[in-house]
Amino acid sequence: MTGPPDLTQTWGWNEAGGEPGTGADVRLDHLTVRRGGVVVLQDISLAIPAGSVTVVVGRSGVGKTTLIRSLTGLIAPSAGAVRVSGVDIFDGRRALRTHRRRTATVFQDHALIDRLSAFDNVLLGLADFRHPLSPLPWSSAFRRRAAEALDGVGLLHRAATRTLHLSGGERQRVGVARALVRRPRLLLGDEPFASVDPTLVRRLGDEFRDLAVRSGVTVVLVLHQIETARAIADHIVGLADGTVAFDGPADEFGALAQARVFNSLRSVPTKGGSHHA
Repeated sequence: MTGPPDLTQTWGWNEAGGEPGTGADVRLDHLTVRRGGVVVLQDISLAIPAGSVTVVVGRSGVGKTTLIRSLTGLIAPSAGAVRVSGVDIFDGRRALRTHRRRTATVFQDHALIDRLSAFDNVLLGLADFRHPLSPLPWSSAFRRRAAEALDGVGLLHRAATRTLHLSGGERQRVGVARALVRRPRLLLGDEPFASVDPTLVRRLGDEFRDLAVRSGVTVVLVLHQIETARAIADHIVGLADGTVAFDGPADEFGALAQARVFNSLRSVPTKGGSHHA
C-alpha cells in the first residue's frame, strides 16, 4: 500500500444502499436490556444526530457490545425503544428488516469465513440484496463494488487470498470493507480496530470520520483507544455499570469524565456533558 487507505472510495449510492445525505438519526428512549435475569443496560436515553460520529467507551463488561447489538436489531430491549430515523426498529418484522438493510457492522472478532477469499467475504456483505437461492453469479456491479471496497482499505492485492492466511489487521480491514460495500445509512463498529496495527488505527479512524462528513452516514463505534476516540468523535458516550456516566462533546471528555467512566463511579449526566454524583 503506497498511501493511507481511502475508505470513501467505496462510497456510491443506488438501490442497494442509501441516498445522498440520508444518514440515520438515532434515539434511545429509556432503553433497558436484561440478559438471563441480569440488567445489562438500564434506562439509557441518547440522541445521536444524523451524519455524526459517536464513540462509546467504558470498562469491559459495562454493556458496550450489548448497546451496539441493540442498535443492529440483534437484541430486543426489555423496556424502552430504539428509534432510527423516527421508526421503532422493533415495531414488527418489516421495520426490523428495513433497518438491517440500511445498517452495517464491523465486528471485533472479524466474523469472516476462513475458507473464502477476501473478495468473496466482502461480497457476502451484499448477500441480503439478492435472492438467497439464486443460482446466478454475482453481478458485475456488485463485484466491482467489492473490488472498490477492498481497494479502499488497501487490500485489493490480497483479494484472492483466503482470509485464513491473512494477518489479524488484514482480516479486520476485510471486515471494514464488507461493511462499507453495503453503503449503509448507519455504520456500527464493535472495537473495529482491535486487531489493526497501532500505526494504522488513527488513519482508519480518520477515514471513518471523513466518511461521515462527506456522505452523511451516521457512525457509532465502540473503542478502547481513548485518544483516537477524542480525535475522531463528535460525541462520546461513557458507560459505567450499565448506565450513562458521560454524554457530551468529545472535547469535554477530559480527565474527570474519564475517571467517572473508568472507575465506575455512578454519576448523573447533565446537558452538555457536565456531571454530578
